[in-house]
Amino acid sequence: MDYLGGTYISQVQAESKEQAMQVWIDNLKVEEIKGFTEQDRKNVITAGFNENDPCMLTGIVNTWHFIFRTKKGTAFINFVQTVS
Repeated sequence: MDYLGGTYISQVQAESKEQAMQVWIDNLKVEEIKGFTEQDRKNVITAGFNENDPCMLTGIVNTWHFIFRTKKGTAFINFVQTVS
């Protein structure tokens, strides 16, 4: 995730991109992300994942992207499938 000038990387295991998104946000440590609050994390869960289906990036294998906006800025989030 790129957010307010910082890049934050984590790895999760899941059976699908939708499950990966859920596992990722459930395990996200907001205190490690500058300007990102617990309320922002909750908003991603309640609004972001329901309305923003990740789109597959053209020309890149097994990589999806979605955008989420907070009051402070925009988060650009990528999911990469590393094991098939």
